[in-house]
Amino acid sequence: MWSTQLSISKQQLCIATLFYTVLITLCLVLFANTAFNYCTSVIIPLLIIEWWRCLHYLKIIKSEFALFHYINQIYWHKQRWHIMHKPLIFRYVVILNLKSRRNGKNGTLWLMVDNLQPNDWRTLRFYLKQIEFT
Repeated sequence: MWSTQLSISKQQLCIATLFYTVLITLCLVLFANTAFNYCTSVIIPLLIIEWWRCLHYLKIIKSEFALFHYINQIYWHKQRWHIMHKPLIFRYVVILNLKSRRNGKNGTLWLMVDNLQPNDWRTLRFYLKQIEFT
């Protein structure tokens, strides 16, 4: 078992804000002076709500994180999760597809390099690369 503390990632917050800003801008530009112009009054508030939900989700990616690499499970958000598929491991991003042991719900955990200390980031990537699925 390996454990560490997660912190809120400023990079994730910036990427999410930039993504939703681009979507809203595209919506305004593409639908201006077209037959779909009335749709912008519905689409833009929905995009703002989704941006707000995304920021709320990103702010809960903190607290204790433990990896049980020998049984393909993690402890995060006060519960145990099964790692469902081989993790996507990039240089600055790790994406984990999870299933809760408590209630069976699926989830995705998106970790970036600034969620962890540099040594913890290297260790996490090392252990996740060793996970085997048969």
